[in-house]
Amino acid sequence: MVTIPEGYTFYQVAALLETKGVCSAQAFYAAAQSYSVNSFTVRSDPNRCYKMEGYLFPDTYEFFRNAQAKDVLVKILNNYYQKSGLPGDDTLILASLIEREARSAEHQAKVSAVFHNRLAKGMKLEADCTILYVEQHIKPNALVSDPGRFAALYNTYKCAALPAGPICSPGRAAIAAAKNPAAGMEGYYYYFFGNDNTNHYSKTLEEHEAQMQQYGVQY
Repeated sequence: MVTIPEGYTFYQVAALLETKGVCSAQAFYAAAQSYSVNSFTVRSDPNRCYKMEGYLFPDTYEFFRNAQAKDVLVKILNNYYQKSGLPGDDTLILASLIEREARSAEHQAKVSAVFHNRLAKGMKLEADCTILYVEQHIKPNALVSDPGRFAALYNTYKCAALPAGPICSPGRAAIAAAKNPAAGMEGYYYYFFGNDNTNHYSKTLEEHEAQMQQYGVQY
């Protein structure tokens, strides 16, 4: 039995499969990078570090030990096809950010609203989770050639809007939040996770900075 938690990255899933004796991380990476899906669309884009990032649906799976990496991949992708609702590419990317940025369905919907507001206004998303993704889940992977180039493609403090691809495998709640941002959040463009263990939202940078000073930032 292998459980893929919500919010796990491709890099984490590959390492998990290897730890559980299912298949090597290298074999899983090679299979995923070369596999072509027939039942739904996976964008083939050289600017994406991991072709199947976002599609390794969070769930509990049964695999044989020392299985063929392709068979393992296909089983996970079939589950995604059956349970994800097949969100569009941009929705999946947004859901992956929401999964990493919020800890409850309520806050996932609110963070989604902030992201939608910023995108509509042409603002950068500036989500810290995208920096961590590059630093912790791309650069340490020796299988990735030229990992440094992905910083400008995934770091939402640098790229204009959405990152080049998903940054993790979101669960159904995050996908739903990406599709249905919270109502009553018009004009909110900022949020952060405070030292009181909850998210705070604001409309202006001044209000945002004042709240950050009040509640601090928990990393």
